[in-house]
Amino acid sequence: MSLLDATNKPNNILELFSYDLTKFFADNDYNEIQSKDIEDVFMVEFEKRFPHVELGLFEKVIFRMFNNKTNINGSNHVNVTMAANNRYVSNDKVKSLTNSLYNIYGFDDDGKGEWTDNDEKDFAAKDYERQWTLGDGKRVYAIKLSYTENRGLILKIFFFNRLIELLKDAEEQSYY
Repeated sequence: MSLLDATNKPNNILELFSYDLTKFFADNDYNEIQSKDIEDVFMVEFEKRFPHVELGLFEKVIFRMFNNKTNINGSNHVNVTMAANNRYVSNDKVKSLTNSLYNIYGFDDDGKGEWTDNDEKDFAAKDYERQWTLGDGKRVYAIKLSYTENRGLILKIFFFNRLIELLKDAEEQSYY
């Protein structure tokens, strides 16, 4: 089964998941896993297990929240990380996820489109990486998919809060 259903094409990465990442803090079923105080920034990480394996790959999600201590009224940012359990990682699943991200966002930052023979080689060598930098101005966010020997398969959404802001604005504009 493909991640993409041609009749119901996702418009953003959040629509690939059955779990609503925007509801991460709705229930108290998350754990604080670490916090650090680094110069002017306080960072805290929260982890939650998904109710089921998302995209056939991911069992849990980590929210890393950064708070700028010198700008308490400003916008702080959130990064989301999903690390796949190695027992679920396969070439076909990563290829399907890559192609789904391409179908949503187009070419990645390096101008790569759908999965290629080079991706196949990089995946086999555990040296695979794709990144899409999206948005504009102060609302830039990024999606990174990587597979390495040391870290395994990782899907990250950098500046998740900016993605949410863009989606809310787009939803409000659709009413006019």
